[in-house]
Amino acid sequence: MDFNVAQRVKNISQTAKLACLIFIVAKILVFTVGYIAIYKNTGAFPASITDVFNHWDAPHYVDIAKNWYESNPTLDAYNFIVFFPLYPILIRLCTIGLNYINYSALIVSNICSTIVCLYIYKLAKHEFNKNVAIKAVLFLSIFPTAYFFSAPYTESLFFALTIASFYYARQSKWKLAGTLGLFASLTRLAGLLLLPVLLVEYYHQKEWKPKKTDLNIAWIFLALAGFLTYLVIDNQVTGDPFTFMSIEATHWFNRLDPIAGLTNAYNCITSYSYPDIITCGIAPIAFAVFGLLMISLIIWKRAPPSYITYMFLSWALAVSTSWWISVPRYIMAMFPMFILLGALTNNKKVATITIIIISGALLCYFTAIFAIGWWAF
Repeated sequence: MDFNVAQRVKNISQTAKLACLIFIVAKILVFTVGYIAIYKNTGAFPASITDVFNHWDAPHYVDIAKNWYESNPTLDAYNFIVFFPLYPILIRLCTIGLNYINYSALIVSNICSTIVCLYIYKLAKHEFNKNVAIKAVLFLSIFPTAYFFSAPYTESLFFALTIASFYYARQSKWKLAGTLGLFASLTRLAGLLLLPVLLVEYYHQKEWKPKKTDLNIAWIFLALAGFLTYLVIDNQVTGDPFTFMSIEATHWFNRLDPIAGLTNAYNCITSYSYPDIITCGIAPIAFAVFGLLMISLIIWKRAPPSYITYMFLSWALAVSTSWWISVPRYIMAMFPMFILLGALTNNKKVATITIIIISGALLCYFTAIFAIGWWAF
């Protein structure tokens, strides 16, 4: 009996190591492609590893980590209030000297992405088996926008908190699930989705009988606390807790209007030139359709209602804005689809290889575009 227990622990350790190895190899691929793309574009390699993906929103997070939010509306940094505070806070906490703050941002993202790997493995194994778990890690690692796990963006932190919250909720550990939900909603607006999703999971476990409600339900509402904390910060800095909404509309030209989002994406296809015709037009529409397909499949497979709810709400949030230019990145947040794909391709080599080739090729392509500073979600 003792030998069997030891053997099971050994097997778990080996499969977990394999999952981590897959994730690390994918990271090496991403950075290698980034370096090569920059060399091909400029004739020189980047001076530092921090320069590979330090584009678009990334410097804004670092600026917040350095200087906190700006209260002067005449300065451009005032517009950074739309970025939630937890990731910049962690960057600052990990910074020894401000000269190395870009390294801190990279370290936080990559450490958190390792946690992502471990928890999606644990969650998939909890739902299915180790083979499905390894494939879930593989498909997440080579998703076309997975380079954001290696960039100074919130993807790694948000995914780590969200997937871990799911994992503990599925085990009825509501204190942990709710606390992680709090941090998720302090990282991104999408963290608020955990409130209804965890409630769905809670009552699913209670067999939809309200009479079985106990005090553990209170932990779930911590997912709201992170967002409320952000509103307090917004109010202290700007004098209005909802300034981020007006800035999102006026400075970032984004508002709640999915029809306009689809129209703008289509117009990009008909009027933009390469590569924007792809990154601003074709890809956002294609990934929006792909997200719908994944929702249909997960409903067909009769997944737990919390997974279906999260998939649908994540998709709806991704396509809810007047600009769909970040849809491919936001669709990646529908993480149950990686577990679903792992289950659907279990013992199906041709399907697995096909996904690896297509997804891996797109990952390399979009990574190269992003690394040289062009828009890529």
